[in-house]
Amino acid sequence: MDLYEIEDTSEWLGTPTRLETVKHYASMLEEDIQDLKRQLQAAKDNVASLVAMNDQLSAELQKNRAWMANLEAETTEQLAEIQSLSMVRDQNDRLRRELEAARRQ
Repeated sequence: MDLYEIEDTSEWLGTPTRLETVKHYASMLEEDIQDLKRQLQAAKDNVASLVAMNDQLSAELQKNRAWMANLEAETTEQLAEIQSLSMVRDQNDRLRRELEAARRQ
């Protein structure tokens, strides 16, 4: 191919120079960086929100665990009282049967 057959577009109107191309690319990179900074800040805000929610839920969990421990203690006390009353009732029933048996004799 001869040199005169290669089209030289460097002199065409509207063709950017190398410096213009680099400046344009730099401005695109700056826009991308700004967008990434906004996304990073949004992610940081989301993480902070999630940490606050986790702290709140952890506090509620601890409160509920203490409440359940109280309920368990109360239930254990009530069960012991029920067993005690059940033994008294059984003794009462046995004594009544013995008294009725003694009256019949």
